[in-house]
Amino acid sequence: MGEVIAVVSQKGGVGKTATAVNLGACLSAIKRRVLLVGIDPQCGLGKCFGISPGDTRPGLIDVLRDGAPADEVIYRVHPRLPRLDVIPANVDSMTEEAEFRNLLDEEFTNFSRVIDQLRPSYDFIFIDCPPRLDMPTKAALMVADSYLVPIQCEFASMATVGGTLRGALEVKRRLNPKLAIFGFLLTMADRRARFAITVVREVRQYLKERVFRTIIPRDPRIAEVPHRQAPVITYDLECPGARAYIQLAREILGARIL
Repeated sequence: MGEVIAVVSQKGGVGKTATAVNLGACLSAIKRRVLLVGIDPQCGLGKCFGISPGDTRPGLIDVLRDGAPADEVIYRVHPRLPRLDVIPANVDSMTEEAEFRNLLDEEFTNFSRVIDQLRPSYDFIFIDCPPRLDMPTKAALMVADSYLVPIQCEFASMATVGGTLRGALEVKRRLNPKLAIFGFLLTMADRRARFAITVVREVRQYLKERVFRTIIPRDPRIAEVPHRQAPVITYDLECPGARAYIQLAREILGARIL
């Protein structure tokens, strides 16, 4: 039965979608079946694979609004990653964005049912959330087994971690008592910068063993993902970012074997 992980952060630009895309790709390359589900109305996840909401149907909004079968909105996204699938948000206007948010609120039981139907087919299901603790993120936390929080190695990102934790704990208390912490991931680290070293030290001191040992470096090759419309391991396996996400995937799998 697949593990459902919500990738959450109150701050944008911290590597949330990049982590969903590249970690998912690395886990699939190690022969795990992985599904990525986009619930950010900005549709960043789909765009990382060349899935444009303007000319692509169906997607998640069709499942929630029209009852489209979940298996009909799954996209096989790269020939070299046959175990990696994507369900995009496919929201194409401000009107649809408002409708999408309402659907995730009003049709929570439908969203939960869709995720439960998909669980048996995958080892991991990552839900890429908006950079806010609004209804889409809360819906993801309500159906998830755990949540992953990327923390950019800057003080502004570190300062938002407490709010993210409080929001997740409130969902756990009121709506999803089984919700656990998957882990905190340090991202965009420049080891030459003194402030980055300070952030790493303080995050590890505060969150202790819940922080992954792997640190994702700042790497321009990761930033190319939306342009290349493919995970970094498909075009530069040896760059620091690709190596870090491969190491993270192995760390995760090793922790589950122990």
